[in-house]
Amino acid sequence: MNYTKTLREFFSQNQGHIFDVQYEQNHRFSLIPYKTLLKILNRLEEEGIVSSIAKGVYIVNSDQELDIDKAINDYYVERFSGMMIGKEMYNYYDIGDQDEDIVEIYTNKIISNNKSIGKYHLIKFDTDFYDEVVRLVTALELIEKVSTIKDINYIRYNEEKEAGVNSYTDEIFKEIITNHKYKYSTIATLDEMLDRFSIENNALSIYKENYLNVL
Repeated sequence: MNYTKTLREFFSQNQGHIFDVQYEQNHRFSLIPYKTLLKILNRLEEEGIVSSIAKGVYIVNSDQELDIDKAINDYYVERFSGMMIGKEMYNYYDIGDQDEDIVEIYTNKIISNNKSIGKYHLIKFDTDFYDEVVRLVTALELIEKVSTIKDINYIRYNEEKEAGVNSYTDEIFKEIITNHKYKYSTIATLDEMLDRFSIENNALSIYKENYLNVL
């Protein structure tokens, strides 16, 4: 296999897209040794085919104007890859008015535990972010971080929290909690809400199975 030719062809078909070296080498280009992949990328960057935007992260150059924000969202969030949390979540749902510079993203498309690309802080969360997962994670985030939300709109806060709780199933919860640790107090509040809404669950038992040492 001609590794350089393979990458050139791939980049010509994906102009304007993100290329996360660790993830791509792990999932799409595992036949290319990691060090070889880095050498090829360095050469292609010199040729202007890709540009480095963070350590181990490139954007594929294009004839069109590059939109790094859109490229990051497309790669790390879209197609069930992740979700915005923190200020982006609160602002999106009209729950609070946040003005922090950092944009936090849970994503399954990084190998390390976290990664920063400019204003974006990526946090590894190895699950598929289909709608039910996003709704329940949203509820858990709102429960756990309520004290940090500025200018909170409690009507919208409660609406989104309850919508997430109503999407609960043990299967979805186990998928979430296996891949991301929430505080025990957060799960206790979730359990109280599930009981109040008469939703059958084993939330506390599932949590304890994963985090016996927290109790």
